[in-house]
Amino acid sequence: PEEGMCATWLVAPTIAAKADAQSESSPGWLRYMAQWHTAVMCAPPAPVCLSTCGRKGQDPCFADTREHDGEALVLRGSRKSTTSLDDMVLNGFLPGSLQSELDYLASTLHGNVDPGEVLMRSVVATNVACSWTDVTRLGEMLYFWGTNIGSIDHFQMSCKQDHADFFVSHCWAEPPDWCTVMGCHAQYAEVKAAELQLVAADLAEERGLRWEEVTFWIDKCCIPQQHQLMVTCVHHIEDFLQRCDRMIVLLTWHYFSRLWCVYEWAAFLAYHDAKNLRNSVETFMRPASRDLYLNAIPNISIQHCKCHDEKDRVVLKQKIVQYYVSEDAFENFAKGTAVAMMAMTVAQIAGRSDFLFETEFVPWIKLAYDIGQNDLANALLHADPVAWRKNAGLELMVLGSGAGAWRAKFQDQLNEWFDRYLQPVLTSLKLRSVKPEALQVLGKIHSQVTMTMKKSSKLTPMKLLMEL
Repeated sequence: PEEGMCATWLVAPTIAAKADAQSESSPGWLRYMAQWHTAVMCAPPAPVCLSTCGRKGQDPCFADTREHDGEALVLRGSRKSTTSLDDMVLNGFLPGSLQSELDYLASTLHGNVDPGEVLMRSVVATNVACSWTDVTRLGEMLYFWGTNIGSIDHFQMSCKQDHADFFVSHCWAEPPDWCTVMGCHAQYAEVKAAELQLVAADLAEERGLRWEEVTFWIDKCCIPQQHQLMVTCVHHIEDFLQRCDRMIVLLTWHYFSRLWCVYEWAAFLAYHDAKNLRNSVETFMRPASRDLYLNAIPNISIQHCKCHDEKDRVVLKQKIVQYYVSEDAFENFAKGTAVAMMAMTVAQIAGRSDFLFETEFVPWIKLAYDIGQNDLANALLHADPVAWRKNAGLELMVLGSGAGAWRAKFQDQLNEWFDRYLQPVLTSLKLRSVKPEALQVLGKIHSQVTMTMKKSSKLTPMKLLMEL
């Protein structure tokens, strides 16, 4: 093993010879590669350095490659960083005791009025996030965030909880043009881990906790991997969203091209106040990506957004019919809230100068008009981040505590504008988009969950179960 690595796997060209195949696309070669992949996935969770010493320029069938030291190709794992739910369940293997435990848990769900209470879990931040400065942990995060394919070890990183601080919504696979926009030295998996650490640190400071104690709901950890319960959990995604106080969106420019992401976004905002959604977009917002964001939102469409498995589109369309007035209403709700929340984020950049206001903020006003949401556009017209910046006190724009005071004053003005102008528009949009009966049911469930969470610190596990 190399220094700092628990295991190094080498895939030699002799694999093809062993498979008695002339072509790397032959069934024999693929069978040997599948055996190698199974060995990796069944290994204990550890940093794994993946490399191929094949013919230079040859691209293995399941991964993007980058030339390294003139002779080896390093797997980034971006092209096949996601796999279908059916494949994960079908190819899964669980120890007998755990299989029996999960089978029993599945049997208790029949007739249960609140399956989400039984299935809800969370994972602490220390297991899935790390600081930019922690180089060793960043390497480990590459292993975790590089693919949605999980093992039972990932599931055991989480524990049974009645709620989580954040629901994490993101795309597992990096954008196809990631290197063009962000540069090839930026690792998508590392960015996600570091962004979550910053989010956890902010909440920890607010609550007087250690950032490592902040909890997340992440499907890879909180859904039983390689068991049929995975399918059940997917059907109860709304229950998990209700039991998360906030949602953190790792908002890359291709986020709104994925139907699952769009559904999670809209569903959370149907259950929660918009202020409880945090956009982690600043890292990805660059001159090269600005237009990509602006173009993505008008193209939100149930029919055209991508699904890794087309079966997911059927499931999500059924959910949309169940909760929303129509498919058009769902799409308009997603588009309007996306423009509003992106404008909230961009306003902090746009306040630096009149030029930045015109180049960064005004396009979102125009986009609101373009998608036919004039009320939203009019609300955005009332934003004046340049004036807010001046009102906050230019003399306080220094490093240290002075900078913190200035930012707080700016944020207060931003929040006041949001409450006065944007919030009423978003509430009206929600009432027009979500079915009234769905809002009533969701409101009751969310109130019950919130009340139970407040009481949970005073209740024994048995009394907590009876309360639920």
